[in-house]
Amino acid sequence: MKLGISMGARSRNSQGRISNLIRLAEADADALKEYARKNFSKMYEYYDASTQAYIDAVESGQSVTIVPTPFHVNYRALTVYLLPELRDKLQEISKAHGTHIGREIATAVTFLVRN
Repeated sequence: MKLGISMGARSRNSQGRISNLIRLAEADADALKEYARKNFSKMYEYYDASTQAYIDAVESGQSVTIVPTPFHVNYRALTVYLLPELRDKLQEISKAHGTHIGREIATAVTFLVRN
């Protein structure tokens, strides 16, 4: 018997996006929000653009440092809404890297800010 929830069974919001809860260091969360505010009209537009840029970088063979889980620092929990196809691609990348999907999402959504 397989436990857990399959990706097809995950609930989606009214736009069809899948919610993901991640933790970021406060400095990263603040930088992300400031960058998104200046360059995008909606947060989900920033998440889509940053995630796609990260996926493109990984697929082109670019070396990208995974954003670590914040320990011993102040952090913020963010709910990130991703399109199912972007989340599925991040799931594939996390399996290939041997990392947790949450760290891949954190890396993806901070990619534009960090690069």
